[in-house]
Amino acid sequence: MPTTLIPVIEVDKEKCTNCHACISVCPVKYCNNGSQDHVSVNTDMCIACGNCIDACTHDARRYLDDTSRFFYDLNNGVPMVAVVAPSAASNFRNLYLRLNGYLKSIGISAVFDVSFGAELTIKSYMEYAGKNKPDTIISQPCPAIVTYIEIYQPELIPYLAPADSPVMHTIKMVREFYREYRDHRFVMIAPCAAKRREFEEVKLGDYTVTIKALQKHLTDQNIFLESFPEVEFDNPPAERAVLFSTPGGLLQTAMRENSEIGKVTRKIEGPGSIYPYLKKLPEMIHQKYAPFLIDCLNCEMGCNGGSGTLNRNESPDMIEFYVEKRNKVVQAKYGSGNKIKQQRGKRNLHQQIDKYWNNTLYERKYLDLSQNNVISHPGPVEIAAIYKKMNKFTDADHYNCSSCGYGSCEQMAIAIYNGLNKPENCHYYTRSLILNMAEIISAAVNDLASGAGTIQNTSLRLYSMSEALNKDFIRLNDMVRDNAHLIRDFETISDTLNDLSQQTKVLAVNAAIEAAKAGDAGKGFGIVATEVKKLAFDSNKEANKIKPHMKEMESLFDRIMVNIQLACDEFNKTTEMSKDMSGAIENLSVSFGELNKKSMALLAFKEQ
Repeated sequence: MPTTLIPVIEVDKEKCTNCHACISVCPVKYCNNGSQDHVSVNTDMCIACGNCIDACTHDARRYLDDTSRFFYDLNNGVPMVAVVAPSAASNFRNLYLRLNGYLKSIGISAVFDVSFGAELTIKSYMEYAGKNKPDTIISQPCPAIVTYIEIYQPELIPYLAPADSPVMHTIKMVREFYREYRDHRFVMIAPCAAKRREFEEVKLGDYTVTIKALQKHLTDQNIFLESFPEVEFDNPPAERAVLFSTPGGLLQTAMRENSEIGKVTRKIEGPGSIYPYLKKLPEMIHQKYAPFLIDCLNCEMGCNGGSGTLNRNESPDMIEFYVEKRNKVVQAKYGSGNKIKQQRGKRNLHQQIDKYWNNTLYERKYLDLSQNNVISHPGPVEIAAIYKKMNKFTDADHYNCSSCGYGSCEQMAIAIYNGLNKPENCHYYTRSLILNMAEIISAAVNDLASGAGTIQNTSLRLYSMSEALNKDFIRLNDMVRDNAHLIRDFETISDTLNDLSQQTKVLAVNAAIEAAKAGDAGKGFGIVATEVKKLAFDSNKEANKIKPHMKEMESLFDRIMVNIQLACDEFNKTTEMSKDMSGAIENLSVSFGELNKKSMALLAFKEQ
């Protein structure tokens, strides 16, 4: 079962863009999972080197150190001592002794220099080499390298120096020889947060506070180290071991004890160099090509430029200036820089180191964490199937462009096989999809472009028809209006006829009365009067029959006129829609032309 390790890298999911910059700089890429919308970290496979923090330009990754917990416990009266890394001198330039003053002002009981622990470390190395005569010793001050070997190359564990790192030498020294601080908690002012892993494994050390986090606290609280007094460390001063934080610093300190050791030592640092070197080291040891001592660090500028320092973007010349400045100061204390006093100073140094020496106190054992490496490697059939999912069908499709972050198509395929990534994050896969889509778009654009003219012509004809129909409806509306006028005139004539009929009836009645008065002489006239009266009644009757029909006809024509007006309005809208449609088709035709040009450009890019 994998061993659960303390987390060191935190990912902000909201800020992460899944750009894979973190994967590209990670020495152990499969501790990252890019299969989702962000890249997460498998803590149990992460070596805590911190390279991804610098690579992330979105501020989505940060170290998990113990700054908040440290200040909380300190403010609540927890007794503490501090151990300060040698890299503090190059980060708090000319102020590292004032840093001691600040730490004591906030309640730290004592401050110890890890550089002196480094002096003890060199003695441990020399004692081990003298007694055991090993073929190769891998230095172990860097916790990222130690974790890497424990997880990924456990076959190198026997070659790791079986001694504590300088910080553990310091903590054990304090607990053993400074009994008043034995029960205090230990806070380390560190160049990286990877020391959390060492504290957890060795079961010593309580808080890791990176230099960067401490400086942020000082800035946020408006605290200036210049305002504090210079305070010396509570342990004896180190000598050459103040160089331990710089590349080759371990070697220079060891050469003080044995000048010939430089001829059999490999100095190597930087993630782009050290991890490929370690991969080849077992074979080099087997073939007797490996050096006696390997002085190695994860960071290119050593611990002075660690991932938790203020120096990541500084020039190494400036950094080394302050390291060497301190080196001259401590050598002057021991007289090491003066040939006459050199031997006496060296004896004085050894006397100080021997006061804190114990043959068994500083031994270190390591854990085989290879079960944490849960990566499975696909066989030929499986990897071929993954390549197909990535649209890679021939060797020419393997660009090894590194845009995925893995450096090769094979490594990306392994990540996909283990569920740590997906084909969509392959540049070639995405490119092939775009080009295939470009072909489809190009064909569709050509079809649409050829049909656009027909659509536009149809729209123009519809526009012309709608205008003509609109004119016809206007004429029809006028005709109906004119006919409605005739209907109303005809109704007036009907009323006139009705009036004449009424008058005729009155005349006929009068004529009949007059004929009756005339006797026989008026009989013939009476007959005529009767017929006139009858005609008047018939005329009145027919006129009254016409009048209701006139009302119905007038109402019908009114409705026809309303409907015609509605139809005119709708056709007016159709005319406007036809205009808009014609314009839209014309714009669409232009867009098709531009889109066709772009799709043709993509297809041309595919041919390159």
